Amino acid sequence: METPGQPTVTPSQRLVEMLTRTLRHEVGDLLQTVYATVAILQERLGPTLALEKRLLGDLRMRAETCKNEIDAVHDLVCPLSLSTGPLDLTELAGGLVHAFARRFSGLQVRLEAAASVAVIGDARRLGQVGSLLLLSACQAAQKEVQVRVAASGTEAEWSIGDDGPGVNAEQMSWLAAPFTTTHHAQFGLGLALAGRVAALHGGRAQAGNEPGGGYRVRLFLPLARMNT
Repeated sequence: METPGQPTVTPSQRLVEMLTRTLRHEVGDLLQTVYATVAILQERLGPTLALEKRLLGDLRMRAETCKNEIDAVHDLVCPLSLSTGPLDLTELAGGLVHAFARRFSGLQVRLEAAASVAVIGDARRLGQVGSLLLLSACQAAQKEVQVRVAASGTEAEWSIGDDGPGVNAEQMSWLAAPFTTTHHAQFGLGLALAGRVAALHGGRAQAGNEPGGGYRVRLFLPLARMNT
């Protein structure tokens, strides 16, 4: 479905959108070259070259992070539409947790979830948000990252938290006003996109430091209505 009530676009806004789309296209082509090069080199390197293989793996992960950030900028600047359908939020969160637990093997990345939490959602957009938030959480965490999925009343709650030092007011400002600061961009892009995507689903996002330490982002999404 398309986003209703799009505001009037000014010439300067249209220029920013065009520049963002162009940058995304050009950087995307570069990243595809990086992916292909890494794959070829990893295949050709012998088993004794473990360091070289690890460096290539790190290069690919950095490239994937760059792609996620460029996509987030694009989706914050340009008109955004959703492609929604029935979605098990527990399954989506579980797949992300499994991937990040492998990537950050020195951390405990764990999922606490109900067996199944059904929403009507855009799996790609929600997965994009979850990846950005999990990356920030894993980078900030000291020992563990906790992902929770639960249902209460008419809402599903999907939260991602860490046991790190918490965040400051400038970092938090990205949720309400993206791009008002050039600091904390990697962290802020995930937070800002979480707010926009949740709102497009008819939900909301909240974030803040935890009383016992650490930081948590919560996404509230409408539960799917069950046919009776």
